[in-house]
Amino acid sequence: MPAPLPVCLTPDANFFRPAILTAASMLAQPDAEGLEVLVLCDERDIAPGYDRVDPALRSRITIMPVDWDRYVGGLPVRGHFTSAVHRRLSLNRVLPERIERYVSLDADMLVVRPGLASLAGVDMGRLPLAAAIDMIFLKDLEDGALTAEFKAYRARLGLSPSTPYFNNGFTLIDRQNWERLDVGGAATAFLAANAARCPYLEQSALNAVVDGQFAKLSPRFNFMGDFLLLDLEQTIEPTVLHFVNRPKPWEPGWRGDARFADAYRAFFLDSPWPELAPPPGTAMRQTLDAEATRFRTRLLQFLAGQRFVDGWSVPKEAV
Repeated sequence: MPAPLPVCLTPDANFFRPAILTAASMLAQPDAEGLEVLVLCDERDIAPGYDRVDPALRSRITIMPVDWDRYVGGLPVRGHFTSAVHRRLSLNRVLPERIERYVSLDADMLVVRPGLASLAGVDMGRLPLAAAIDMIFLKDLEDGALTAEFKAYRARLGLSPSTPYFNNGFTLIDRQNWERLDVGGAATAFLAANAARCPYLEQSALNAVVDGQFAKLSPRFNFMGDFLLLDLEQTIEPTVLHFVNRPKPWEPGWRGDARFADAYRAFFLDSPWPELAPPPGTAMRQTLDAEATRFRTRLLQFLAGQRFVDGWSVPKEAV
């Protein structure tokens, strides 16, 4: 029987409690036996009350205390991003040597379908990571308010207009090739020397040094907010939802689908942290105007022309 695929969360104190829900959501899936859930954080990040979390859930989560200041202290931060976003650059330096492949994911994600465990066997070639294409690249298909801004941003990183740009919220790492190419070290050095060019910090730096040389995961594994706004959930059938924008579903003022706020509400009310439970959500009706409909069509056509290492493809009837 193959070893479980390690899935790593690296939250700071602000995101520790949502990270436990992220972990719980993946452990609730039918393929959870194929996963090893690791939370790598500073001792001070562990929320008071964690020892009162359901013992059945705690028994399936490994907390690995790490002195992260030793690895990412001094790197630039910006806005609501703390130095915790840089921790994934150095995961290979703190994980046990037995681990050859692992997933790193954000704490603002929910796993809603099985599929994570299957990533243990995808063919990544000699590429260091697999990730989903970000809306910062896909907005080129919209020709909207952000299109020119995102194109200019990618150019400042030294990327050509056609070089795909990935979202670092969910990455599958091949440790040998990551270390062979020193991806983490190169991104750390780029970020330290080019902070002004890296508004998205480690994500910016990683895209600059990887320069499009990553294996493409389908949006099933990083289903970002714009996909929800484009009414693509039934078409793509995502495994991992990513709440990239603020407010998050557990924060005051959530403006998205009520069921996500309600999922966080139910979890936190039954946890040691009921104060994080948001108010009941408000049902949201999804309507697409003509511009959004055109973007949706172009996006599906683009995705239909891509090869994703997880094997997903756009259903023929959707294009």
